[in-house]
Amino acid sequence: QIILMSASINSKELADYFALPVHIGLNPVRIFEVEGRPFAVQEYYLDDLKDIFDFQLSPQSLEDPVIENKMYQVAVSLIQSFDEFEKRSNREKKNFSDTLERGSVLVFLPGLGEIRHMHSCLSDKYKRWQVYPLHACATLEEQSNVFLATVPGYRKVILATNVAESSVTVPDVKYGKLSESCNSVYTVFVIFSILVLGLVSRICYCSKHCCWSSNNALSSLQHGPLGATVLKLKKLDIGKPKALLATALSPPSVGDIERTIVQLKELGALTTCVQTEGNLHDGELTFLGVVLTQLPVDLHLGKLIVLGHVFGCLEECLIIAAALSLRSFFAVPFKKHVDAHR
Repeated sequence: QIILMSASINSKELADYFALPVHIGLNPVRIFEVEGRPFAVQEYYLDDLKDIFDFQLSPQSLEDPVIENKMYQVAVSLIQSFDEFEKRSNREKKNFSDTLERGSVLVFLPGLGEIRHMHSCLSDKYKRWQVYPLHACATLEEQSNVFLATVPGYRKVILATNVAESSVTVPDVKYGKLSESCNSVYTVFVIFSILVLGLVSRICYCSKHCCWSSNNALSSLQHGPLGATVLKLKKLDIGKPKALLATALSPPSVGDIERTIVQLKELGALTTCVQTEGNLHDGELTFLGVVLTQLPVDLHLGKLIVLGHVFGCLEECLIIAAALSLRSFFAVPFKKHVDAHR
């Protein structure tokens, strides 16, 4: 077997999982790393900025993370200082062009509320910045604007949640937060006191003297619904779901599997049976369970479709299930809630 994978995946975990047992132990999997073309990256922390900007931070804790108002102002001042930084860089390179090529800035923020506040701080004062929000609720038009070429003489500033850290590549970003999987950012400024992205990414203090991170990324079996997986295993009839899932690369907890089985019985997808000696019996697939394994929708929506057929309102139930399967088609543009409501 040859597995081609992203450099950000935990290769050791995969190598340990696919190691072959032999009479003297395990035959390890060979790992080949193909290095890409690295960019020169400069890292700057808050401690490095104290001599440039006059600010003093209050003590922070992981239990109560917060971005102070003064940090928003430091971020604004920092982005403002990039003009002088680039002019000095051009002089050193003996580039005396009249038009200053302004690199785009990527600012990571914890959530939509912080994005709105930062947007106000940037938009109210300086008019030669093109400020774009990028988050999970952004409309398709707002998402597309992020990738548009910047108007000459302007600087593009992208205010993003961690959705832009792992799934989006913006080609012209010059300043931003250093990401383990991003090699296209070659000048890096970390500009807020605490960045909290949860266990799926990392939690870090932006200080050279205090930096702690967590890379405990959860697999889909560990954080996603298990109902469809359990039903497919029951249909394949190759063993008990609890035992089969225990052999997965990143297995779910036993408690999650047992709760899923109970939910499937409540849904009517598995038969109920008497529980003996404290052991939870899986039950057998019902007719509804067999049908649900064929429908590419959430199990509850699948049951809605089946009931729609039974009661003679299939078309209406299909429309409802289709609408509930996707994100809302009612767009709410950034800072235009009243227009969206109308």
